Amino acid sequence: MTLAPLRLDDLSWADLVDAVRSRIPAESAGRWTLHAPVDPGMTLLDLQAYLLEQQIYRLDQVPDAVVHAVLRLLGVPGPAPATAAVTVLQVVPEEPGTRLRIREGASFGREPGRGTDFHLEGGLDVLPVRVTGLSVRDASGERDRTADLATGRPVPLAGAAGRPARVRARLAVSGDGFPDGGTLALLLTLEEPAGPWTGSPAPEGWSTRAVPGVPPPARLHWSYGPVGDVRALPAGAVVDGTGGLRRSGLVRLTLPATAGGTERELLLDTPAATFAAPPRLLGLAPNTVPAHHARRVRLEEGADGPVVSRFVDRPRLPGLVVALPEDAAGRLIDVGRFTLWETDDAGNARAHDWAAVPDLAFSGPLDRVFTVDRAFGALRFGDGLTGRIPRVGRTGSATVLWAEYRLGGGPSGNGGADPAVRAALPAALLAFPALAGFAGRRPVTEAAGAAGAQSPPGDWVFTGRPEDTEPPGAPCTARALVPSAGGAEPEPPATARRRTAVALGVVTRAVTAADHEELALSTPGVAVARAHALVGVHPAHPGRRVPGAVTTLVVPRVPRAPGDSAAPDAVPLPVPDPGALSAVRARLEAARLLGAGVFVAPPRYRPVRVRVTLAADTARRHLLDAALRRHLDPLVGGDGTGWPFGGVLRPSALQRTAERALEAAGDRTPVLTVAVALDEGPYESCGDVPLRPGELPGPVEVLVCATPSSGAVPREVRA
Repeated sequence: MTLAPLRLDDLSWADLVDAVRSRIPAESAGRWTLHAPVDPGMTLLDLQAYLLEQQIYRLDQVPDAVVHAVLRLLGVPGPAPATAAVTVLQVVPEEPGTRLRIREGASFGREPGRGTDFHLEGGLDVLPVRVTGLSVRDASGERDRTADLATGRPVPLAGAAGRPARVRARLAVSGDGFPDGGTLALLLTLEEPAGPWTGSPAPEGWSTRAVPGVPPPARLHWSYGPVGDVRALPAGAVVDGTGGLRRSGLVRLTLPATAGGTERELLLDTPAATFAAPPRLLGLAPNTVPAHHARRVRLEEGADGPVVSRFVDRPRLPGLVVALPEDAAGRLIDVGRFTLWETDDAGNARAHDWAAVPDLAFSGPLDRVFTVDRAFGALRFGDGLTGRIPRVGRTGSATVLWAEYRLGGGPSGNGGADPAVRAALPAALLAFPALAGFAGRRPVTEAAGAAGAQSPPGDWVFTGRPEDTEPPGAPCTARALVPSAGGAEPEPPATARRRTAVALGVVTRAVTAADHEELALSTPGVAVARAHALVGVHPAHPGRRVPGAVTTLVVPRVPRAPGDSAAPDAVPLPVPDPGALSAVRARLEAARLLGAGVFVAPPRYRPVRVRVTLAADTARRHLLDAALRRHLDPLVGGDGTGWPFGGVLRPSALQRTAERALEAAGDRTPVLTVAVALDEGPYESCGDVPLRPGELPGPVEVLVCATPSSGAVPREVRA
């Protein structure tokens, strides 16, 4: 039954006055007879009713401190602070062939002067490098995939069944090169596989939400050098943000000295690959760096500083509010460090760190804490009971205050990628400007005509200081390769309460079989499409029921778009990589009940043979093969969410699937019978064929038998 919301404030001032007036005759034994407003007693009762009504009203008003306390008791994170949007910028010098070095914190703006500046997360070497070709080695040999990538077709970086991969990128170095070496930052954009997916998409490597602890599915070996004479880069020279090609991300490579006017090769080897499905490359862009819609401010002041003066000149009274400089009102995101040089009652002075908290109500009188007021760009300190009152000691010209905080954030930083990226060219052409002819356009600027094809200028203007670039004041622009996202204002308490109601329904403990499956599906950092928990199954004791043991079968997410089944890198029977299994098992291990044993294993496949008997031969046997394989597919089979674990194979259902496939193509050839067999057993055309618990059909072999006439011998044809 649904309960109506409880309302405590259900009495008005008139209700209280009427209730008291009705009790006067009984309580006064009839001696109080004048109940008109002119009576002083009635005036006092009206006043008391007014005060009582105000107190009743407060019963329905829950203070923010109580909301924070309840969230803390429930183990739910409190109201989220303001956050800054993040994107990936590709920096383009205005003079082709120029090498730049841009310092950390330098800013670019898509709308200068409107508070939309993004600041670089780290320093960037803008090297005069263009990617002029891409080739991938597969089972048939090494193939040139430059045109595929330039026209937007995904390029598989490895073979099927986890075969090792080798990717070779040709680089053209212009200008003076980089004779003293440099760090090349590459953005690798990988395709997210299509198909059933119940969790959130895996965050990109440049995002703060990326999960760093998942073991990679492949060891990446990078080499660099002249064409045909590459040498391996040392391990310390490579920072991989893709998690071993598990997700899109940034890769930073420290390259040796290279002269201009030459061609180099960048070689990527994966000798120990365990991919569930070969990663597919969509884009490869050099000279990229993450940028946040926030500016980091470092503040140091002596005893005469404006912020320190607020502590010194004001009496030590409760409710101290200190506004931060740099126009922090409405832009203050967080405070990473706040250190004060303080003097205690004995006259001793030393530096103390203060911490930001969501609310002062749960702090003691000695706790050095404060709250962050984004609206006013200020810090609010305690009253001596809930939070300490700061006492700053004067130390002459020495530093008294050290602070570090960020300004910016909010939804104003969110937006799409650079319009030039979205509309003018395919994303891959940014890395392959020499192949722009495939798209009917050649992005060659007038100044760069003699030097060859160059990347077009970006829509983002450099808004930093001249000293933020080396050489100082070098002109450059940038473009956003991915949409900027993640910016938000502080979460209001009402929104936090609604989020808590949803969070309380999220499974956090592995109690039932459904809990194990949901926790496996929501494992952060890995792409799990399906999960099935087998209660009482222990891998070391097959065929026996072990109390307290739960084995969860995991099916990874792999491509299932139209045409993927016929692709050379198709994965009809997906198997998770060991790193994904390890991440799922760690999640279940942390959520299991005391005394329970949790195990994670790949799916169990059972070979299935399907024989279709037709009344006449048809040229559309391939349609029957594709329809039956898709119907039995572990990801999109059955009702569209994947063939059920341990599901029964019914010849009648398979016959209807075959008939629909022919009818959809306008083929009227009758389907006489469909028979099913497991392993090497006999065919069954009438009864159901059950799988063992937890099993999925695969590999599936489809045979077509054509019977031209009643007296002819059936002719078996492999589809």
